[in-house]
Amino acid sequence: MEHKFTMSLSLNVLNHLGINLYSNVPAVLSEIVANSWDADAENVTIAISSDEIIIEDNGCGMTVSDINSHFLKVGYQKREDETASSKFKRRFMGRKGIGKLSMFSIAREVDVISRKTVGGVIESNALRMNIDKIADSIKNENINAERDYHPDVITEGYTPLEKDGTRIVLRQLKKNISSLTPEYVRKRVARRFGIIGAEYNFSVAVNGEEVTINDRDYYHKLSYIWYYGAESQKYADYSTKATHKELRDNSITISGETYQITGWIGTVDVSGDLKDGEENLNKIVILVRGKLGQEDILSEYSEGGLYSKYIIGEINADFFDDDNADDMATSSRQEYKRDDERFLALKQFIKDELKYIQGKWTDLRNESGEEKARELLPAIDSWFKSLSVDNRKYAKKMFGKINQIPADDSKKREVIKYSVLAFEKLRYANKLSAIEDINLESLESIKDVFLGLDELEATLYYQIIHERIEIIKKFQQITDDDMREKVIQEYLFNHLWLLDPAWERVDGTEYMERTVLNALNAVYDKLTSEEKNGRLDIGYRSTAGKHIVIELKKAKRVVKIGELTNQIVKYSETMQKVLTETSHAREPFEIICVLGMPVDNNDDPTHREQVNTTLKAWHARIVFYKELIENAYKAYNDYITANRQSQNLIDLMHQLEIETAED
Repeated sequence: MEHKFTMSLSLNVLNHLGINLYSNVPAVLSEIVANSWDADAENVTIAISSDEIIIEDNGCGMTVSDINSHFLKVGYQKREDETASSKFKRRFMGRKGIGKLSMFSIAREVDVISRKTVGGVIESNALRMNIDKIADSIKNENINAERDYHPDVITEGYTPLEKDGTRIVLRQLKKNISSLTPEYVRKRVARRFGIIGAEYNFSVAVNGEEVTINDRDYYHKLSYIWYYGAESQKYADYSTKATHKELRDNSITISGETYQITGWIGTVDVSGDLKDGEENLNKIVILVRGKLGQEDILSEYSEGGLYSKYIIGEINADFFDDDNADDMATSSRQEYKRDDERFLALKQFIKDELKYIQGKWTDLRNESGEEKARELLPAIDSWFKSLSVDNRKYAKKMFGKINQIPADDSKKREVIKYSVLAFEKLRYANKLSAIEDINLESLESIKDVFLGLDELEATLYYQIIHERIEIIKKFQQITDDDMREKVIQEYLFNHLWLLDPAWERVDGTEYMERTVLNALNAVYDKLTSEEKNGRLDIGYRSTAGKHIVIELKKAKRVVKIGELTNQIVKYSETMQKVLTETSHAREPFEIICVLGMPVDNNDDPTHREQVNTTLKAWHARIVFYKELIENAYKAYNDYITANRQSQNLIDLMHQLEIETAED
């Protein structure tokens, strides 16, 4: 039986250069679009639906002979017959004739419909290839042995082409394409080709919308751009936001021969701008003959500088695909042989450029740091103007370093806020030169530098004090005893500074809290009903090397000295036992009873002194609700008053707090 169509290949070739060649849909579509370019197509349409993808072009089309000898011939090297297309003299993208197999990476069935006019005679052909039938036809004990596969001839159920060209239909898709929106595909196709548009007489549309240079969706993000060769000026023009555009030499010498590259390398303002969903744009792609040749060459360098996190670029290196030189592409067709002299030469060229860009980028970011800081926090403007000329130089260096941090604007606002505090303390100590030594390899390192300065501690404490006084003021506004009792119960256990300015709650004490509270509650179970009714809450905390038991009494309850002493003795004995059992026997403890009314309802100073003396013997003391609030406010307000010379800085910090909160 004579077959109309024949493909010869081995199972090994099918597996490695077909089924497993590519891992994503855009890469497969790129191979098909590249074939349309080679076929002198002017228009290519891609239609994506839930169950199939259709790619159609108006290229030269194929006869039966073309299909068998070119399209179905695995490894057909078209450049042996000709090096450019017949109509537009385009230099071929395809080289080894294996890209067509990539379709089976995503589809189990492929239809090819083509029409070609030769000498006024129209020839139309339609065939169907099925991956399972191919695999069945070429089964052999020797997986490298070639066998013939004969695609099915399609005679009905399809729409013939009205003009010369080729239509490819991908069915039984193996990949989940539910997330493949037309916008996604347009963007990925735009990024994989440098020859789409009127300039090249080559249009590609996805679901009716034409792919344009803007679909790459990153030129508008560039803040600085370095472009190679005058013909690459257009990339700088696309980058409307960029404030620095620099023409660079584009000559590269290999074995005595001089070649030119084109393209660009740029940086963005914020490293997060290079995140595009799951794709990371922090890379430099290599395009060859207008098509993506290697996804990234930036990863070849061990660049540790901050600037490298902001880098993106496209380099056109057509000399990678010289018809007169060996093919340097790997079998996967997705990257190049790293030991080829052309690859090594380009790698060195880019390395030198990156080193140059690093220096320029640092200078540019330093220069714009002050402006960026004022933009993020307007309060910085008046502060900066208040500095002396010499101190402004240090402030500019500080803001320049912050401007290099790979962080978003909200994080930078926080760093700027605290850096002003650090700057002020360094200024008072005449140590502004320390700013020169700040290492900004990460956001964490700048925090470590600023927050680790001894001179900064007092200023930071002003902020803490300010926040605490605001809490105290809220307490002062509460006059109802029952409400005050409820609020203090809610806040006191987690805000020990209300009892003592030096106290903060210590994290990681959950075990001791459970142990102590279980023991204290056992004591509580033995109290009389009257004693139980008088207690509001009890809590345990560990702070400043001391174990603290806090018992809150109801604000309106009058506690008798005998009752209070009885409870305190039981708590004290319980604490001593628990601390001994948990290996904390030598550590101090204190029992604090917070009351609303005087003991025995007797506010006589002599009586109060007697009560305090009695309780002190059992490591206990009394604090009254009203006095607690008044004493806390006095302790913190006195500190603020005594350091009034820092009021300008406090006011600045207050304004910065407002501006960062508005973010």
